[in-house]
Amino acid sequence: MDIYKLEGGDGWSLEVVTGDGTSIVWDDRLEDDRAVFEEAISTIRSEGAVAFASGGSNVVPFKQ
Repeated sequence: MDIYKLEGGDGWSLEVVTGDGTSIVWDDRLEDDRAVFEEAISTIRSEGAVAFASGGSNVVPFKQ
């Protein structure tokens, strides 16, 4: 799990990279790094680790 402040942009972003290298990046930007961390923990608590599983309904694969 990585939390980033985007250069030249507003807000903070969350990225989760799974064991197989799949990168999951939140579309929503949050105001500060603490809010992003709390969002990640909330997602894990409500949906479990499956929220970050490759091929889950929330994962949009890149076109190759």
